[in-house]
Amino acid sequence: MMYPLLLGSIMVVTFGIERSIHLFRASRGCIAAPEIHTAIENGQREQALQLAEKSPGPVAAVLETGLRHAGKKRGELEEEIVLAGNLEIKRLNRNLHLIELVSRTAPLVGLLGTVLGMVDAFRNVAGSGGPADPAMLAGGIWEALLTTAAGLSVALPAMILHHLLEEKTSSMSFSMKHYANEAVKHLGT
Repeated sequence: MMYPLLLGSIMVVTFGIERSIHLFRASRGCIAAPEIHTAIENGQREQALQLAEKSPGPVAAVLETGLRHAGKKRGELEEEIVLAGNLEIKRLNRNLHLIELVSRTAPLVGLLGTVLGMVDAFRNVAGSGGPADPAMLAGGIWEALLTTAAGLSVALPAMILHHLLEEKTSSMSFSMKHYANEAVKHLGT
């Protein structure tokens, strides 16, 4: 049972690094959002579009979509912005479910390893044919409990990482919705 836990820990580290880098890059685009919004409010659509095109991240991408569809009816504009926002949210959430899956299953895999180890320890004691040797039983139990410790050691950091990444994603989603709603007020007809 240690091999699945090792695989899970490798997945958490790999996807955690990948998501952290992606979210860091995406958050840089949030810096330009107030400037883009100010340009939209002032009626400087070309300048706002140029800023949105140059800025990375989901907030700028949603504002760029709004600017490209400026002048449409409010309902059509909202629909285009919502589609762009949903696509950006999907990109932000990519692979987070795998980190969550490892955080939820690692303790269970560890527990399964413990149960299988205990079964093996008691089978060895029963197969010895004589009186139960406490040292043999304690050694088997000690080995079995290692998988529970390993499972918890994988799950706890994975849970914390998932929570932090999910919180950052939620924050960016809120920014996208906020700036998109503000843009619709100025760009729709």
